[in-house]
Amino acid sequence: MKKALLIVGPTGIGKTDLAVYLSKKFPSTLISADSIQVYRGADIISGKDRSVPTYLVDVLSPSQSFSVREFIEKVRPLVEKAKKENKLPIIVGGTGFYIDALFGKIETINIPPNQKLRKKLEKLSIESLQKKLKKTNPHRFGEMNNSDRNNKRRLIRALEISLSGDRSIDHYPIFKEDEVLFLGLKDSMENLKKRIALRVEQRLQSGALREARRLFKNYEKLSTQIKAAVGYKQLFDFLAGRIIFEKAVQKWVIAEAQLAKKQTTWLKRNRNIVWFNIGQRGFEAKILRLIKHEFPS
Repeated sequence: MKKALLIVGPTGIGKTDLAVYLSKKFPSTLISADSIQVYRGADIISGKDRSVPTYLVDVLSPSQSFSVREFIEKVRPLVEKAKKENKLPIIVGGTGFYIDALFGKIETINIPPNQKLRKKLEKLSIESLQKKLKKTNPHRFGEMNNSDRNNKRRLIRALEISLSGDRSIDHYPIFKEDEVLFLGLKDSMENLKKRIALRVEQRLQSGALREARRLFKNYEKLSTQIKAAVGYKQLFDFLAGRIIFEKAVQKWVIAEAQLAKKQTTWLKRNRNIVWFNIGQRGFEAKILRLIKHEFPS
């Protein structure tokens, strides 16, 4: 029996729009699985939609960290509450790590953040972090792809886990994979790149630079999640004087497209996803029919 609906797909594909649309069609609880939308003040660039109530949006200040463990701790009671109220949990996914954690696939979820260590490691360069991880845990470093090896936040977390000495796993999954209806949205990469470029332009027109400037005033206190997030990172580079504005925008669009490609590759490994091409007319009606079949009232 299905217990929840999970909407996945690459960035820029329209997951949030679909989630809002479906939440109006069924008694439901809408939950965000986005690692940036949890932050107050990170609104325009992260693509928040406040037209319907959504859990795990605007729950933290920009200076706080947010781990996958904390995500699971917040989602579990929401799912249980939805069940008691006979509502359909609709989880709209953006962060792959969070999605895997829903099914108990993250073995290191029980290792909590070490803020003292993080502050110490944050001062190191990416090259220094790479050398430290190679020495501390060469196997973990060898498992990381090139993107992760050059991502400061992920290097720090890898070191945090490696230095903890804790390999215990005491969490249990919120769902089994066959208990969730996976809805995947897709389009050609060419069309997706056009959508991404248009979305960046729209967000700039809506005040993305003002938002970045406001957050940049307290840059040293910002969470590493926001600092590394696509869109914020590029605009922060501009505000720091490292690149010109036009270059920052170009880098933002390119980074979004690269992320979309990476997410698409990651999602293809999940054979449980039912895919819908957003370029095909009437795909929303097909989704509604599938949901009604899988979740009979």
